[in-house]
Amino acid sequence: MRLTLFLSICLFTISCSETNNTTPRSDTSPEIDMGKDQASDTSDVFPDLGKDLAEDPSSGDLGGDANDMNPSDTNTEDVVDPDPGGVLLRADLREETMVNHMPLGYRIARDQMYTFRGIDDVGGRIEGIYSGRSVDTDGSRTPGGNCKKADGSDFGCSFNTEHSFAKVFLRRYLTEGSSEYRAAEGDIHHIFPSDQGINNERWHFAFGNTDCGQLMTCKINEESFLGLPTGATGSISCSHGDPEEGDSSCVMQVRDLRKGDIARAQFYMSVRYDMPIPEDSEQILREWNRDDLPDEREKKRNDRIERSQGNRNPFVDDPTLVDKIRNF
Repeated sequence: MRLTLFLSICLFTISCSETNNTTPRSDTSPEIDMGKDQASDTSDVFPDLGKDLAEDPSSGDLGGDANDMNPSDTNTEDVVDPDPGGVLLRADLREETMVNHMPLGYRIARDQMYTFRGIDDVGGRIEGIYSGRSVDTDGSRTPGGNCKKADGSDFGCSFNTEHSFAKVFLRRYLTEGSSEYRAAEGDIHHIFPSDQGINNERWHFAFGNTDCGQLMTCKINEESFLGLPTGATGSISCSHGDPEEGDSSCVMQVRDLRKGDIARAQFYMSVRYDMPIPEDSEQILREWNRDDLPDEREKKRNDRIERSQGNRNPFVDDPTLVDKIRNF
């Protein structure tokens, strides 16, 4: 820029001196030696310009170089998460679980579970979700023959069907008797074989962690535990109370081998029927999902359910989807 200014001044000066004929040129006026080096001439008028040009020839470039810009001076658009909180993912999963779902109804669903070579028949035996007890498959909806505990010891028991997403909550969020309610009531993704006694005691207490096993204060203490939440003190009656409300002081801690199964069933029901999970339970269920990943038994059950009612539990196929959804 300074070079351009200098040249403009020189041209202007020369032009003026040539066109001004009224004042004779003095013989003593210094002659301009047009043969001199341009940088030398400029240094006489602008002493620093020649040095600048020598050190940085591009200093006369008015446009500059984009590469010389400081990156911190540029404005970059922040990267925006296209699906904050997994809202769109949740909607997509709901559509996915609905589109091919062929509701069976509670009666037919149980037939599909308990029949020979049915959904829950594994080698001629049916296993309870909470206790690990097992009975012979006999084709009925309440099998009980040859009952054995998880350790293989004989025990007397009879099975029925557990709604892991308790029916009280189905009635709370869905219209009882509606097609959606009937679909949820018989949705095999969340109903499991269970020992009748344990099923009745679990009632519709929330899922959670308890230290009653160490304290010997459990209402249920056989693989799974029913008692006060970890760290809580007080009565352990776990009273059933109002069938629509229950006693929130007690929680059901599922045995380690099936914690993830129960957690993924709850997440499925929340997405499929747009029903919320209480925040305290949700955080624990997230832990169970991470700690107990799907085993072959759970994966095969998902396959069999798809053959019966047409849809899958996406959280069994990909447990990492749980952490991509902020709220259930």
